[in-house]
Amino acid sequence: MAFQVTDYHDLVRLLQQHPEWREELRHLLLTADLLELPQVVRELAEAQRQLVEAQRRSEERLTRLEQTVAELAEAQKKTEEQMQKLTERVNSMTDELSELRGDMLEMRYRQRAFSYFGKIVSRAQVVDLQEIWSDKIEPRLNAEEREDLLSLDLLVRGRLNRALEERTGIVELWLAVEVSGVVDQNDVRRVKRRADLLGKAGLTVLPIAAGREATRGAVALASEMGVILQKDGGLFYVEEAVAQLQEKS
Repeated sequence: MAFQVTDYHDLVRLLQQHPEWREELRHLLLTADLLELPQVVRELAEAQRQLVEAQRRSEERLTRLEQTVAELAEAQKKTEEQMQKLTERVNSMTDELSELRGDMLEMRYRQRAFSYFGKIVSRAQVVDLQEIWSDKIEPRLNAEEREDLLSLDLLVRGRLNRALEERTGIVELWLAVEVSGVVDQNDVRRVKRRADLLGKAGLTVLPIAAGREATRGAVALASEMGVILQKDGGLFYVEEAVAQLQEKS
């Protein structure tokens, strides 16, 4: 039977008096999906809350990670700078050590000229370029040639040994010497060029590239260019150098 208006108010009053009826009435009037809707909404709200929290934690981790990467990059930069400075310092010290060894080796050749070159000349005497500069060098060489000659490591004067003197007729002989720890092709070319400059100045000169060791290229080039090679206590290509000297005489 249909409710009248007065019956409706009675129903409302009864439902207010009996809350359990309201629950039963909801089950009668609403579908299962609608009944579950509040729970679904709560679950969605909770899921959203968890999602927001997870996102917040992810952003925090990302921020920390970015900070860590930045700190590592800065640390790496500082390390690289320190390594670069260390490398430069090591290279500088290596160059200084190499230069010092070269100076000591040159000093040794200067102090013991006869011991090293006595097989070629007797009465070996180290000569300073300034002793012959004004008389022989300046009048015959241009400015560029004089500047090149100033870098010659060692100049030795002596008397050619008797056997070579008898064969060549050369009495006074000069030795242009370039000293290097390891003789390379540049040393050979350099001493040959400077010996030729001294020859241009009127001296009879043999070029000598001297050192503890020599590269293969230096050995081959010395033989080809008529440069005496002094290494490991021995003299090499003396005959070849003297032969080329005779051709110029």
